[in-house]
Amino acid sequence: MNHFLAHRQDAKRGFLNESDSHHALRVLRLKIDDTISVSFGDGLVYSARIISLDKKNCVFELIEERRKESPSKLHIAIAPTKSNDRLEWFLEKAVELGIASIQLLVCEHSERKVYKTDRGERIIESAFKQSHKGFMPKLKPVLKIKDFLKKSLPSQRLVASLNDGPKVNLGEVNIKEECLVLIGPEGDFSSSEIELLQAHGFQHLNLGAEVLRTETAAVHVASIFNFQSQEA
Repeated sequence: MNHFLAHRQDAKRGFLNESDSHHALRVLRLKIDDTISVSFGDGLVYSARIISLDKKNCVFELIEERRKESPSKLHIAIAPTKSNDRLEWFLEKAVELGIASIQLLVCEHSERKVYKTDRGERIIESAFKQSHKGFMPKLKPVLKIKDFLKKSLPSQRLVASLNDGPKVNLGEVNIKEECLVLIGPEGDFSSSEIELLQAHGFQHLNLGAEVLRTETAAVHVASIFNFQSQEA
């Protein structure tokens, strides 16, 4: 069954945007009375029946609730990788594993300081459809660390770095509360950035003895958090 990010018309009906309507008609060859899977991005996934379809507008009526996802409490702030492909691989996996938001950060050692979020949003939506998800992570535009720290942040704040000091294991995190994890660039956070983060209440996160790539560390955090959430 094909899955779509939909828009609500009323309590029992919804519609697809023009691009998805065209895809449903011309590519998937769907017809009136065909059944599709839809979500409005609120965590609920429905079966729906197409009641009207042309290349610009697909209208459906909800049949039944298929699944309800619990919203993730995990927020990841990550420095964009030098290669867009590596960052976008993480964006795809972030959807599949289920996290709440992704903040892009510019650090002193960042090799990439610009990323077009509209490109990332397309990748996130594609992964959302492919994996039949109910929630999509919010992708937030690039910010410098100093500007990011001015925002209201969760009380559980962790930073993944190569620091040699005391570290917190992910198993010690309260998965029922909002949690923010910072993942630095290939060259890690600078010493001044570490001091700044510590001053803002960040604890160091233990990801094991291996030195992980930026995107690998982010997926590692998301997968463990996802597993613990399902076990809780």
